[in-house]
Amino acid sequence: MMFIDKLLQTTLTAPSAHGKLQLSNSPVISTVGPPAHNRPNEPSRTSKDAVSFDIFHNGQPVEAVVVGTKLTLSFAPLYAIPPEYMSVRECQVEPIDSKYEWEREPLPIIRDGCQADLVGLVCPPQHSEFGVKIIVESFRYQSTPHVQYSCLVRICPFSPCPPTNCPLVDGCPVSNRLARSLSLEEIRRALEADPKLASQIGIPPHILANRPGHSIEQQLLALGGDHTVKRRLVVVNSEDQLRYYVRTGDVP
Repeated sequence: MMFIDKLLQTTLTAPSAHGKLQLSNSPVISTVGPPAHNRPNEPSRTSKDAVSFDIFHNGQPVEAVVVGTKLTLSFAPLYAIPPEYMSVRECQVEPIDSKYEWEREPLPIIRDGCQADLVGLVCPPQHSEFGVKIIVESFRYQSTPHVQYSCLVRICPFSPCPPTNCPLVDGCPVSNRLARSLSLEEIRRALEADPKLASQIGIPPHILANRPGHSIEQQLLALGGDHTVKRRLVVVNSEDQLRYYVRTGDVP
């Protein structure tokens, strides 16, 4: 029953297809809250209104890690749309305030929806319970511990985003999307057949009384399009340096 409740909450949306956008060098941003970037020639809607971007290690959000740490780049839509309506098309990493010009060129880690395989371990994007995740290994530049990840996230408003067929990577989890079972309509029929089940798992009556199509379409149209999101990270060389950073906020 808990599975049905969670799946019902996370299955409320749909996708689109747009031309490819190229990521470029971006201005300095804060590490607090999901950063934003306006697309040119569009209304003044920021990406933080549609997609949040966080970096996790062992399930906890982080702002500083030791080089070589396995991280999860997590992307979640504002509304609880089905994850298959969301796709990460491009990602790059770049240094902040590098002393060397040769080091400032952004390095792609995701290209056309698959790993670019240029910087350590980068796993193909996978759908998570609430969006998309990418497992990567942290690395640092020679002249600065400050790096920024920038990613282009596409939300397809009319149908699921076209799937990508990425090559397998050693050390990366295998996608388990084939294990997906009950659809929203199947859950709805089961709840309508047994009204007591809805009350037992805490589903409000209005969810069953109203047809969801209209609100889902509105959510997808509101979120649909390409969104550039950014997140900064501090990458240090050792556990001692990490402890120093946690205590002082400075990198030794």
